Amino acid sequence: MRETTGSGVVLASYGRGVLVQSDVAMSGAPLRETVLRCSLKGRKQRIVCGDRITWAYQPANDGASVESVEPRRNLIERIDLRGRAEPVAANIDRLAIVVAPEPATDWFLVDRYWAGAQLKDIATLLVVNKLDLGLEAVQAEIETYRSLGLPCMEMASQSGAGINELRAALTGSVTLLVGQSGVGKSSIVNALAPEAAAQTAELTRDAEGRHTTTTARRYRLGPEAAIVDAPGVRDFAPPASLVRAAERGFVEIHGRSVDCRFNDCRHMEEPGCAVRTAVLAGGIAPRRYESYRRLVRLYEKLAP
Repeated sequence: MRETTGSGVVLASYGRGVLVQSDVAMSGAPLRETVLRCSLKGRKQRIVCGDRITWAYQPANDGASVESVEPRRNLIERIDLRGRAEPVAANIDRLAIVVAPEPATDWFLVDRYWAGAQLKDIATLLVVNKLDLGLEAVQAEIETYRSLGLPCMEMASQSGAGINELRAALTGSVTLLVGQSGVGKSSIVNALAPEAAAQTAELTRDAEGRHTTTTARRYRLGPEAAIVDAPGVRDFAPPASLVRAAERGFVEIHGRSVDCRFNDCRHMEEPGCAVRTAVLAGGIAPRRYESYRRLVRLYEKLAP
């Protein structure tokens, strides 16, 4: 049998291998399927969920391997405990931040997710799940985000309420689902793509002997759409690779910064700060401002 080659998109990355949704089936391979496992070549290959790759199947090696990775349109990253950039997913069109009345929402975490998307010029959607529990605990913050131009959707994944509206909103794009553990992201995934979720879970379990619950996983919603389920986290911070990264991640603070006395104003203690004036006047929500301050202090702490 001769070597077979193809291309595809990475569904999940685990250890020294990846799951790939191939554009074509492997000709001559033991399993003629479009979802296949590929090993990595060398320790320098760094591949994440959402990467477009080319693969080759060599009968002598009894398996497929990743040959090359296409340039990424973008890469969502987070800061790890040591301040290093850790990749989450690549080639994303939209970030969907999932919250719910229970467990209690960490709004500072929501701010950082949105800031990360702003820094990458990625569209963002706030998805409020568990609508059946009532929205009293989250309504005020939702209205704050809406006033800032962040689109918000309300749904209940367990009952199916709002799932069709969410599916329509995700049409034609690749969406990364993020949020705290327990907000119902897995239920949303199962409601949107039950067959794909089951298939990918089985393939991953066969390959590794366990479920990969600590890595992002991608599921097809149609020819031009997909969702990527990121692991639930307790904290998130976008890498500070841009000048004044924290400010750019907060639309209302960035908008007011042009009126500050000093061009390099950090909006912390400087005189003539238009941002702090707006906070005192009620033009910027105090909690959002405090969220910005926390991110600034984090970046300062991690600065070399």
